[in-house]
Amino acid sequence: MFYAPMAGYLIVAAVSVVLIVAVRKKAIGRNSAIGIRTRHTLASAAAWEAGQRAGVPYLVGIAVISIGHAVALLCVELSNATTAGHILALLGWVLILVCAVLAVRAANGAARSVGP
Repeated sequence: MFYAPMAGYLIVAAVSVVLIVAVRKKAIGRNSAIGIRTRHTLASAAAWEAGQRAGVPYLVGIAVISIGHAVALLCVELSNATTAGHILALLGWVLILVCAVLAVRAANGAARSVGP
């Protein structure tokens, strides 16, 4: 029953880890497809780098939350506790969205501090 949210969490975790590795290796330059893309982070190459680095801690949080909730939902599935599973599934997505908003705010702040 909770396999779809588990798969979603694992996909989000994988994307987060790939982005973390790419930012740390400076493998992705300013682009319109991958990374934290806002008006401020796309303003210049320096703003892009600063914004992506500032978002990494929140991407780590998203990965940890995603993996933790996937494991929790597996435990819920094995114990047939459907109410707890629904609450966990919803709570995980809310936490991920909060981390995503915080990542964008941090990236924008760092990009604005660098300037155009």
